[in-house]
Amino acid sequence: DVDTVTLADVESNIVRCPDEEVAEKMIGRIDEIRKTGNSIGGVVECVARNVPAGLGAPVFDKLEAELAKACMSLPASKGFEVGSGFPGTLVTGIEHNDPFYIDKDGRTRTITNRSGGIQGGISNGETIVVRVAFKPTSTIARSQETVTRDGVETELLARGRHDPCVLPRAVPMVESMVALVLADHLMQQIAQCSLLPEDEEAAINPLGPKPQQDSIVSRQK
Repeated sequence: DVDTVTLADVESNIVRCPDEEVAEKMIGRIDEIRKTGNSIGGVVECVARNVPAGLGAPVFDKLEAELAKACMSLPASKGFEVGSGFPGTLVTGIEHNDPFYIDKDGRTRTITNRSGGIQGGISNGETIVVRVAFKPTSTIARSQETVTRDGVETELLARGRHDPCVLPRAVPMVESMVALVLADHLMQQIAQCSLLPEDEEAAINPLGPKPQQDSIVSRQK
């Protein structure tokens, strides 16, 4: 659950999956692949709670675009999703939209969070949810066809220690990239909005839940 998962849950096992039952299956699958000299990929999901509304921009510095750029800069990354991601293309607009309501604290919230905490390139105060896909490790203990610099076809057999799955190592990397992007946008927001005095009467109703601790958590899926 993106609203309750903790860093302790994520770090409770070697594959950094907060679901112990699923973690055991993942460990078994990775070991099975390792014994064949092959590799396997997967998806890391990262959630950021307690993110203030208003970070990002509607066009050139969209928050999801900045997150995508950062996460896709990581080695072996091959895909990026925010919120509903690609499955969101399979539903209609009325099914995908996040209806707004006022919670018990008088704050503007969304009933669902298919947008993943970002709407129109700007954070809306809800939990930010992103997923990054990582390909199988390229260097494997199997013979592979290749071509030398001289244009000669040959076979390559890698030697040495290589991870059968990079996902456990990717979890803190995704977490760090998300944290850096959010910190950058938070500083930009403070710098820009502090230049002019705020008109309290014109201020919008606060967005998102009240701040809580444990803001950024990433995990394998």
